[in-house]
Amino acid sequence: MQLQKKILSGFLALITGTVTVSAQNNTSPYSIIGIGDIEKSSFDRTSGMGHAGLALSSNRFLYQANPASFAKMDEHFFYAEVSSRYKSVNYSGKPITDPANGQSSDIQFKKMVIAIKPLPKWAISVGLLPFSTANYSFAAQKSIQGSNLTADAYYEGSGSTNLFYVTNAFNVTKNLYIGLQASYLFGQLQEKETLGGDITDSSLVTTRNIFLGNPYLKLGVQYRFAFNRQLDIALGATISNKTKLQADYGLLVKNGYSTIINNEYYKTNYFSIPLTYSGGIAAIYKNAYTVAVDYQYQGWSTLNYTGINYALVNSQRLSVGGEYAKKIPYLNQFIEKYFLQTGFFYSNSYLRIAGQQLADYGATFGGGLQLARSGMGLQGAIEIGKRGTTDNGLIKENYTQFSVTLSYRDFWISRKMKKYD
Repeated sequence: MQLQKKILSGFLALITGTVTVSAQNNTSPYSIIGIGDIEKSSFDRTSGMGHAGLALSSNRFLYQANPASFAKMDEHFFYAEVSSRYKSVNYSGKPITDPANGQSSDIQFKKMVIAIKPLPKWAISVGLLPFSTANYSFAAQKSIQGSNLTADAYYEGSGSTNLFYVTNAFNVTKNLYIGLQASYLFGQLQEKETLGGDITDSSLVTTRNIFLGNPYLKLGVQYRFAFNRQLDIALGATISNKTKLQADYGLLVKNGYSTIINNEYYKTNYFSIPLTYSGGIAAIYKNAYTVAVDYQYQGWSTLNYTGINYALVNSQRLSVGGEYAKKIPYLNQFIEKYFLQTGFFYSNSYLRIAGQQLADYGATFGGGLQLARSGMGLQGAIEIGKRGTTDNGLIKENYTQFSVTLSYRDFWISRKMKKYD
């Protein structure tokens, strides 16, 4: 990954100096490092609770963060969920020389999953989830090696990695669930550098395409018990194995309309995802009031991925959320009419730049409703957060995002009816 590290080192030197940065339709200038911004949201019912919910499960909604939660589903029911998100970011700091350009926004489709429970103690889910996103663009002056000259340079990158997964979950006992998510993590990242025509007759454009892929596993467990007649306690935990992603690199260099280098696969390397573990606890009072707390740890420092002025370091995240669910009688049972949520989170990201480990923190608000007769459900969440710092010439991101999830639940197979002569 030497070529990639050289680009990253140049970027880090740029954002700690006097440069012109223009942010348009990009997620984050920091997404140039590693495999980009790693997604923290599961785009489910936990989005309005500060993303806390490793211990939670439901027979009417899908909880995505813990594979064991699917075992709570009702037998012979089919579940489907799709999600999208709108995000707006304002950037501040010394590198932002034109505040009018220090903004970005986009809207993206984020999740599509289905799940069924064909047997009383076995559930299965298949879906496509986001894992990380790279999307950046900025302008700067680049030093020409071996001289005291500089050239106008423009850097841009895009791409993502995604998870295609199959989860099997089992009811071990009435209160104990386990689940295994077997995924294939794949994606493509593109990095492009454009040098102005001051050093050549025309622009010199270097494009690098990186194709990533490898299996990825996550194991989850949940346990729930009645503390007393009105209060239930739920526990949850997950662990994901350290994984090497095979990375195939392609290189294209063009000077104007002339192609200098065109090598579709000029090298193969690896980028590793570290061991990740998380745990959570939740208290459910009168089956209506819920408080949940989650903790996650990722051991990035063991990968020894460093460069000039930056390194990948161990990251931690704490999430806390609360929920109120309104229940109403329906067909000799109580069902949920709507729910309201709030929460907050704080994390130290896996990026340390110029001696600063980037922090990401914010608050969330959410709500939703279930249409009993149609099986349709709607969930929405708003997140307001901050990431990064303006210290040491770095960039701070103030962001607001809104996510929407549509859910559907219905019989996937008719229950066997007893016949009478």
